[in-house]
Amino acid sequence: MKTEKLETRFWNCCCARETSSPQLVCYRRRNAFALIAVLVVIMLASMVVMSLLFRMRAEDIASAAGAGAEQASAAAMSGIQEAMQIAARIEPGSLEWRNSPELFKEHFFHDDGVDKWYFTIFSAGDPESESVRYGLTDEASKLDLNEASEAMLSRVPGLKLSQAQALWDFLDVDNTPRPEGAEQEYYDTLATPYTVRNGPLATFDELLLVRGFPKALVYGEDANGNGMLDANEDDGPAQFPPDNADGKLDMGLRGLLTVSAYDRNVDNDRAPRGNILDPAARLYTNEVPEVVMNYITALRSNKVAVMHVAELLGATGKFKDANGKEVELASGVGKDELPMVLDRFTTTTNAKLPGLVNVNTASAVVLQTLPGIEEGVAEAIVAARRGLPAEKLKTPAWIFQEDLVPPEVFKTLAQFITTRSWQYSFTVIGFGLPAGRYRVFEATIDAGGEKPRVTYLRDVTRRGLPFRITSDPVGNKQPNA
Repeated sequence: MKTEKLETRFWNCCCARETSSPQLVCYRRRNAFALIAVLVVIMLASMVVMSLLFRMRAEDIASAAGAGAEQASAAAMSGIQEAMQIAARIEPGSLEWRNSPELFKEHFFHDDGVDKWYFTIFSAGDPESESVRYGLTDEASKLDLNEASEAMLSRVPGLKLSQAQALWDFLDVDNTPRPEGAEQEYYDTLATPYTVRNGPLATFDELLLVRGFPKALVYGEDANGNGMLDANEDDGPAQFPPDNADGKLDMGLRGLLTVSAYDRNVDNDRAPRGNILDPAARLYTNEVPEVVMNYITALRSNKVAVMHVAELLGATGKFKDANGKEVELASGVGKDELPMVLDRFTTTTNAKLPGLVNVNTASAVVLQTLPGIEEGVAEAIVAARRGLPAEKLKTPAWIFQEDLVPPEVFKTLAQFITTRSWQYSFTVIGFGLPAGRYRVFEATIDAGGEKPRVTYLRDVTRRGLPFRITSDPVGNKQPNA
């Protein structure tokens, strides 16, 4: 009996599967769909949460990176402000600003509780220094291509006559090309024509617009423009750029030429100089020897033209006195009086004297471009200035006093030289530790006005770190207030 009941229950179950299968299958399908829907909702919710978490994390990272970049920029800009204040205080004859780690390396800027921020100011090295200088580069140590004569440009190493003439055609106001030059007609034939400057270049990089001035000539071996001798810039033909593998960085024309150098027509006390050709000009009569004063008075009363005060050196002349009688006078200006004459007097009313080269800082290569300076004299000037005190370096008179050039050469040369600088270029890096974030700027400043100002600023962070940042900076000096 039990066996029959079990069989009946079994068959009833089987029959139920067959007789009611549509309802049962539908029921099971509804349950499966609901389960899948729940899983999809969970997955979507998880994706939304993960996306939100990722975005929040990304925003945190971006915010931190942005804040770090701003802090690094602020540190770098603080370095520029420090450089301007130092430039404004530079005394004639002083050269500490050229390479002074104490002044320019690893200055503490700010502690934000997470990172400590610093700045370092540096310039490319030169034959007289290491591969990098912690200091400024005075633009007066270079030849101003906006003011240089064709003869001076023709003496720039690596510059061919055709390039010098093309440059002059690019700068002059006429449209007549020189024999080997190029005027507007040439630039109109280029794939992308452009107008020649027909005036002074505003930035050094504009040299690349002049016919015959490729990057290799303008920047030399320094292909990335960081002022450092990188491994690929000292390996011969192995890697770009081409170089001579001599262990020194050839900066090309960038290390020799500038577009922004001028001296102020003031004395070393920053007072206006006395114009010896202007009867109304103040001439420091209490300091000028009587014989010198008599000669200047005679020049004024007889209206004798003098191009530069250096012409007073060892000069004599015949003049008419107040009674119309001709008298012969000596200027009274020798080696001892020359520094005072060069510092105190002028023959022009111009407030700015553009294009003067600083004989205290210019390289021998730059000095050779000046009238009357040959290679041997240029090297002698560079060698002699190393051992001279700052007091003697205040005026260019020391070149004559040290018997490096004869009087007639000095009289001509004096029109092109100075011993002061007012415009400076440099690179500054602002960085934070331990985060390691940084920003790098190139800057040029002008301290010749009432207040120092930035005349050129460029963010070059994309070039990367110019040198390794030490994890334990020693420079904890606060920037000047």
